[in-house]
Amino acid sequence: MTGASKGRPFFPRAMTTMEKELSFAIFFCQQLDPDQDVNRRILEKELGPRIRFFPLPCSGRIEALHLMRALEAGADKVYVVTCPIGACRYQEGNLRAKKRLEFAQKLVEEIGLEPERFELVNVASLGPTSVDAIARDLINREHKLAASPLNTKKDEKK
Repeated sequence: MTGASKGRPFFPRAMTTMEKELSFAIFFCQQLDPDQDVNRRILEKELGPRIRFFPLPCSGRIEALHLMRALEAGADKVYVVTCPIGACRYQEGNLRAKKRLEFAQKLVEEIGLEPERFELVNVASLGPTSVDAIARDLINREHKLAASPLNTKKDEKK
């Protein structure tokens, strides 16, 4: 979450929520893609402020606070990409990530947001996986979510 800690927003607020496309935050295990630095930067250049990647040493390091901060900073949809079940380098990282994501879903539901704003994605196999290919698949899915109402309120204040 380095961008927020330096006072910079993760996502610009220039467009109104009616015109803007969804913004995505993708937290992912660094073990999935040895070339993740190059692969994700290509997609970040292509999509600009619509996507932000947050590499983790293990998906089990994610906390509900990280997910909530991504929503607060402007993401409309937040993904946590983990290793296949049973293949985590640290044994239970993907199971911990699932529990923490479920906790965050309960929190956003309590404040009136859709729990679908957070989604866990287990990579199918440990073969060569590119983080940009995973991200493209996630972004190209049909999303039934509208822009986050958290962003609408911030846009109205400007």
